[in-house]
Amino acid sequence: MAEALIFHYRHQNRFLNHCNPVTKFFSVILICLVLLSTSLSGAILFVTVTSLAALLQRLPIHSYKRELRFFIFLLILIFITEYIAAKDWGSALLAFLRFISIILCGLLIADSTAPDDLARSLGSLLDHIPFINGWMIASSIELTLSLLPMIFDAAEQVMSARSARLEKRRNPYTVITGLSTSIFSLLLDKAEDLSLALEARSFDPSRKRNRLDYTRTDFFLLCIVCILCVLGIVL
Repeated sequence: MAEALIFHYRHQNRFLNHCNPVTKFFSVILICLVLLSTSLSGAILFVTVTSLAALLQRLPIHSYKRELRFFIFLLILIFITEYIAAKDWGSALLAFLRFISIILCGLLIADSTAPDDLARSLGSLLDHIPFINGWMIASSIELTLSLLPMIFDAAEQVMSARSARLEKRRNPYTVITGLSTSIFSLLLDKAEDLSLALEARSFDPSRKRNRLDYTRTDFFLLCIVCILCVLGIVL
């Protein structure tokens, strides 16, 4: 079930899965910075490349239908508000395409990066900075990323349970209140289970771990991203 939901890591033998998490995050940051200043042609290029990457990664978009409704609503809202503010279809389309690229980058990172691998790579990097407990920060980020899929898991379980009980949706306020309460309660249970599991394993956030090495795939990824960003700036 976890693999069918959005923002879950899937173990695959794909190009992005073999890249170091730090390289992937640096690439996404670089792409987002260029997206802020790129033109409509550049935004189209970024959407095309990230969509191609999603196809190569074989993202199960068909399994994300329910979770993607929220992002689709945001896309429509961004398009409408940008058009109202700028009175320009091109500006609205540019904001629309930028947000699509950012969403696809987030999906690609979540799909190809295990939280533990991210902690191992980021912790070894931050630990070289004076007066900073790099492993503690990396463990905190790891736990945060582990909690994010729980929100979608809880929402999916609550919605499936209500559909199985054939509950009628009458008053919108009652429906929203009931859903929020059920999801929050289930999240507390899941968080407690995670806490007990970490305690049973004697989890120490400051413990040093074996770092992940950088390989040729990281070099290839950086080259591709740099070429893409240069083209995005030129266009």
